[in-house]
Amino acid sequence: MRRTAVLTATIAIAAAALTGCTEEQAYCVDLAGFAAAATNVDPQKPADYAKILEDAKKMRDSAPAEVKDDWATVVGFAEKAQKAGTNEIELARLSKQLGGVTTAYKAIATQAKDSCKVDIPNLN
Repeated sequence: MRRTAVLTATIAIAAAALTGCTEEQAYCVDLAGFAAAATNVDPQKPADYAKILEDAKKMRDSAPAEVKDDWATVVGFAEKAQKAGTNEIELARLSKQLGGVTTAYKAIATQAKDSCKVDIPNLN
């Protein structure tokens, strides 16, 4: 009986470890796809921008805790910028938030390189 309990506990611990690893690996795979797609984005093409924003939302939702808030910052800013469109007053207001967005994006890029071995493109 004791041997069965130890075996069951070992399997449960191993399964929990694999689940966490699998989630991180899935994020890294998705991040590599995001990075590849983001290199071809033309900010002047609304269809490109909308697609990369949808991809960024997926990254925000699947990001590990250490960069989840950073992804939320980047996505929130991108949504506001998309909504502002060409409204110069709104864009000027948003420009005051660029420092925080840049900091968040740098944190994402650092984590991507360190944990996933993925280089994500610079902000344009």
